[in-house]
Amino acid sequence: MAAFRIVCMASPSDLIPGLTEPVPLQNLVIQKGPLASIHLDVLRLDLVHPLVSGNKWYKLKYNLDDCLKHGVRTVVSFGGAWSNHLHALAAACQVVGVEVVGVIRGHKPDVLSPSLKDMQAMGMRLHFVTREAYRRRYDAEFHSELIDALGCDPAVTRIIPEGGSNASAMLGCAEILSLHGIQPDDYDCIAAACGTGATLAGLIFGAEGKGRFLGVPVLKGGDFLVQDIRKRLMDFGCDYQNWQLRTEFHCGGYARQTDELQQFIRRFSEETGVPLDRVYTGKLFFALERLVESGDILPGSRILAIHTGGLQGNRSLTES
Repeated sequence: MAAFRIVCMASPSDLIPGLTEPVPLQNLVIQKGPLASIHLDVLRLDLVHPLVSGNKWYKLKYNLDDCLKHGVRTVVSFGGAWSNHLHALAAACQVVGVEVVGVIRGHKPDVLSPSLKDMQAMGMRLHFVTREAYRRRYDAEFHSELIDALGCDPAVTRIIPEGGSNASAMLGCAEILSLHGIQPDDYDCIAAACGTGATLAGLIFGAEGKGRFLGVPVLKGGDFLVQDIRKRLMDFGCDYQNWQLRTEFHCGGYARQTDELQQFIRRFSEETGVPLDRVYTGKLFFALERLVESGDILPGSRILAIHTGGLQGNRSLTES
C-alpha cells in the first residue's frame, strides 16, 4: 500500500470558541532529583481549551468536522463515569449543535459523578449498560442495537469509538507537532502516555519517520498496544520503527495508583507548577524520572513530554 501523505485540511478550529493554539511549549527547570539532569520540555495541551482539553481536541476535531459535513444529527460514544473523552465530547457537541449520547459502563449510580453531572448539564444523554454489554462496544451488531434502543435515525447517527480513537483521531494527533512548530529531530525522545495508542500513533505518523518516540501505557498488560499501534500505522501505509513502549509504569492498572505515584505527582506539581492527573500524565512523568534514574535516559538528554490533559478526572480523588 502506498504511504499516505499528510495534507493540511481546512482547520475546523473555528467550530469551538476559546481554543488556544498554539499552546505553550514550557521548559521545566527542576532543581533536584533525576529530572534535574535532563532538558525537559512539556507541550501543554492541557491549556488548549477549558473543556475540550488536551489530546481530546485533536482526536475529536476531524470527527466533528466530518459529522457536520455529512449532516450527522446524533453522535454516540462510550466511556466510564470519569471519562475525559466523553466530557470533552459533550462540551464540543453542545457548541456545534449535535445531539450526543454517552454509553456509560456499569449500572446507573444513585449519585452521578461530577464528570457525569457535567456531561448531563452540557446536554449529553447518558445511557447506562451492564459491564457485560459494554464489552461489546466495538461490535457493529451492538451498535445497531444501541441506535435502535436509543430511537436514533441510523442514517444520521455516527458512532465514535471509546476514547475517540479512530482514523480521524489519528489524523488530528498527527498535526500536534507541526502545529506547534516542533521539529522531532530536535529531541532525543518525545514521550506520551498511552490509553488506546491513537495519540502516540498519530504523533509517530505526523513525524514521518523523524525523531524517536516513547509511549507509556497506563493499563496493566499494555504490551498488546504494540500490535494496535503498528496496525494503526499500517492502516495509513507506513511501518515506522522509531518508537517503543515501556509497560512497567502502570502502577497497578488503569486509574490505579500507588503511594509512590501520589507522592511523585504532589512533589512534581509543587516544584514545577504543572498539574498532573493520576491516570495518564502522572504516570508519564513518573516513568521519565525512573528511566533517568535507571540510566535508560542519559543525563543531558533533550526530552519532550506531551501533556495530554485529563485534569477534570482528578475530581475522582475526592471520591476514592
